[in-house]
Amino acid sequence: MSDERLKQLKQGGRQKRKRKRRIQFAIFMAVICMVTLVLLYMFTGISYVKDVKIAGNHLITDKKVSEILDIGKNSRIYTLPVTEMEQNLRLQDGVKNVEIQRHFPNQVDVNIQEYAVRAIVADGSTYHPVLENGQILKKQQADKSGPILNDFEGSDRVRMIDILNRTEESIRNNMSEINFLPNREASARVQIFMNDGLEVIGDLRTMGDKLNYYPGMMKDIPRDSNGNLIKPGIIDLEIGAVFIPYESKKAEEKRLEIESEIEAKKERDKKKHDDKMQSLKKKLERQKESKTAEQG
Repeated sequence: MSDERLKQLKQGGRQKRKRKRRIQFAIFMAVICMVTLVLLYMFTGISYVKDVKIAGNHLITDKKVSEILDIGKNSRIYTLPVTEMEQNLRLQDGVKNVEIQRHFPNQVDVNIQEYAVRAIVADGSTYHPVLENGQILKKQQADKSGPILNDFEGSDRVRMIDILNRTEESIRNNMSEINFLPNREASARVQIFMNDGLEVIGDLRTMGDKLNYYPGMMKDIPRDSNGNLIKPGIIDLEIGAVFIPYESKKAEEKRLEIESEIEAKKERDKKKHDDKMQSLKKKLERQKESKTAEQG
């Protein structure tokens, strides 16, 4: 091998070693810079949570959500117990699911999914929402944007809510009031007043599959040029689907039957209330007698 060739090889080797050292130094400095940036982020005010965005909540207030999250001025975004915060929010009435996401450098997004309000129930002059899972939010007040449920309790209320869940939104929005009116002949009778002036009578056990056909039934009922019903009446879904004008004898019989059921229910409710008051009175008298005996 010539001296010239040997000289070239030695020079090439030195250049490769220089490049390798430069690369190693660059990697070392990059690691140092990254560690420095991470330490600056972790131990300076940059990592303090600055912005919390709450979305999707209507039943639970932003204030309540903030109280549950308990994110303070000195809370660092990387130390937040996200799983625990999500679990605590899911325990709140009306909350269906929660997803909390952290965004660099210091933003937190809280996305809340709530159960839909399907109806409302009256408590004196106050209305409470009834959710799609059948729960009544007794601590919440609701406007009159949904149908009013009357006299549905326990499994009957859950069944009625399940029917509303399966009913098209346009039909639900047309409902004004829903009454549960069982009697010996019809143990699961339901009466629905619609905003368009019609009344629907059905059976709680079977009407769920029939209500979505309401728009088609409604089209067959005569209306004037303004869209108002010429002959208001009842759509009877208890057996088939029949329209009965109010002026007909059959409608009058149905009306008298329902009114009789309402009066009978009022009497039952009054008796139940009187029995409770009598029981309470006896309990107070026993407590008074017991206290007098102790003092004597």
